[in-house]
Amino acid sequence: MWIWVIVIAVIIGAIWGYFASDGEGGGAAEGAMAGGCMAANCLFRIAIAAIGIIAVLWLFGVLFG
Repeated sequence: MWIWVIVIAVIIGAIWGYFASDGEGGGAAEGAMAGGCMAANCLFRIAIAAIGIIAVLWLFGVLFG
C-alpha cells in the first residue's frame, strides 16, 4: 500500500514540475524525482518513529512486566 503513496507523489510532482517549467520535459522529471524522494523520506521517518515507539513499549514490558 505504501508504494501507492510514493507513486501518487511522483505523478503529482511530475505534473507540478511540467507546468512550473513552462512545458519543458526536464521540469517534469525533476518534479517527479523531488516528489518521490519527499514521499519516501516521509514514509521512512514515520517507520523509524513507529519502530522507536515499539522499542520503548517492549523495553517497558521487559523492565516492569
